[in-house]
Amino acid sequence: MSLQKTRISTGIPSLDNLLGGGFHSQKINLIYGEATTGKTTLSLTTVFHHLSQQPSAKAVYLDIDNKLNASRLEQIASSQGRNLLPRIRLFTPESYSMQGDALENLPELISGDLLVIDSITGLYRGETEDAEKTFRVNKELNRQLGYLTEVAETTGSTMLLTGQVRSILDTQQVEPVAQRLLRYWSETIIRLEKTALSSNRHAILEKPEESRAPIILTINESGITEEQR
Repeated sequence: MSLQKTRISTGIPSLDNLLGGGFHSQKINLIYGEATTGKTTLSLTTVFHHLSQQPSAKAVYLDIDNKLNASRLEQIASSQGRNLLPRIRLFTPESYSMQGDALENLPELISGDLLVIDSITGLYRGETEDAEKTFRVNKELNRQLGYLTEVAETTGSTMLLTGQVRSILDTQQVEPVAQRLLRYWSETIIRLEKTALSSNRHAILEKPEESRAPIILTINESGITEEQR
């Protein structure tokens, strides 16, 4: 039986419009950017909005970096709906091998469910010490991304991944860690950047490569919203 492809809303109209309707279900979606650009906040904002709109859905959240701030989660929940917290299942793998095990033993996902992995390359970075290790962890990351794609396509669930960055040699630019693999497997890629105003972020659509102007989002107590002027 084929599943109808849909989108899930972020709860931010301008971002949904940039994405062409929201994040893709049955696919991998990637948010990347430098530290403190709002990747986790955007993920949580999407989770709470989606659960509020889909009473039968659940969210599985893998806190790979073990950096999910409990007070920040509580702050967003207080604004978005504390009653939604029991429908978020939180896991914290402590090593790269445990990350693979966690993916293999996910709670059963069904159409409408949302899986967040924050961040998919958090533990990966600590394993790339030499060429042999890099080859091995890249092979494992490729396997994980392929597995996630298969789960998304067969269950109708949505995969939302965050990614860290590294500097591009001799430039002022950054790119996702493990960018070749992430760009290959991701249906949608959003880059977040800081702006001159500390609470604002640029959101740039990198994939699909369409001529859509970046938008400005604002980080606040309730999560992340459209730009507050």
